[in-house]
Amino acid sequence: MIILTLLGLTFFFAVGYFAYNFSQCLGSFSRLNKLLHTKIIGIAGVLIYVYLVYSNQNALIAALKQPLS
Repeated sequence: MIILTLLGLTFFFAVGYFAYNFSQCLGSFSRLNKLLHTKIIGIAGVLIYVYLVYSNQNALIAALKQPLS
């Protein structure tokens, strides 16, 4: 169970970092950075990511457990 937790946390933080950087890139590409700072756009992307993870929590846990069983 500890391995599953470490794997899940590592994946969560890695994808969260990707969401942060990708949101900043989309903000710059769409010229939204003229209105908002890119770090604010990145934080909004991470908040959207956390919301999606929280709302699909059961499906994500089932997907993590499947290879181990």
